[in-house]
Amino acid sequence: MRHTPAPAPRTRSPFTTAARLAFSVAAALSLGGNLLSLWIGSWKTSTVPAGAGYSGVLHAGWEHMLNQPTYFTFLSNFLVGITSLLLAVRLDRPSTLFRVLRVTGVACIVITGVVFNLLLRDAAPETAVEELNDTVQHIVTPILTPILWAVFGPRRQITWRVVGLSTVIPLAWLAFTLLRGPWIDWYPYTILDVPRLGYGGVAVYIAAILVFFVAVAALLRVADALLARAGVGVMFPPRP
Repeated sequence: MRHTPAPAPRTRSPFTTAARLAFSVAAALSLGGNLLSLWIGSWKTSTVPAGAGYSGVLHAGWEHMLNQPTYFTFLSNFLVGITSLLLAVRLDRPSTLFRVLRVTGVACIVITGVVFNLLLRDAAPETAVEELNDTVQHIVTPILTPILWAVFGPRRQITWRVVGLSTVIPLAWLAFTLLRGPWIDWYPYTILDVPRLGYGGVAVYIAAILVFFVAVAALLRVADALLARAGVGVMFPPRP
């Protein structure tokens, strides 16, 4: 049977221009939120949650500012911001590394929005800038990122190998966080508070969130194929 190759995507069209503009906005929001987090850390000391099993604090200034990247929220927004920025520059990103980082970022930001707002949200932000940062990083980007992915893609970029590799960064973050916690007597989230919950209690949360992560990444794989078949998004040749 004669096979007709998929047509090459148009590099310039109103749709691709809209896609690049949308990714530019997403990058500005995600990375801008991270810059706000760094700034907040420069003048605010971390607080110890009520009933926490640890007592360590991170003091305002370089200590708390440089610790910001250890929050899962910061990591998720960073991955979304960097990959969105690269897509704004050029939509065709065939490398396996980029595709893994993109899936990781989209899945992580969904996890951030769901887990933070359902399990971790407690007191309201104390200042207007903290409220703005909270809204951008925990509400806007977790909603906007999957919407842009669904509308623009790019399509036919996700394989089951990419889904598997997308777990590397979250697992590395977990290992780093749990190894570092006893050393500095501090944990970024109450669900990872080993002194209070014990490793068994923390493991329950970790297992549930990892299952959720894999489910989101797998859903992206399936949805990518269905949306490509429906012609939704910027199309590129299938990637291995």
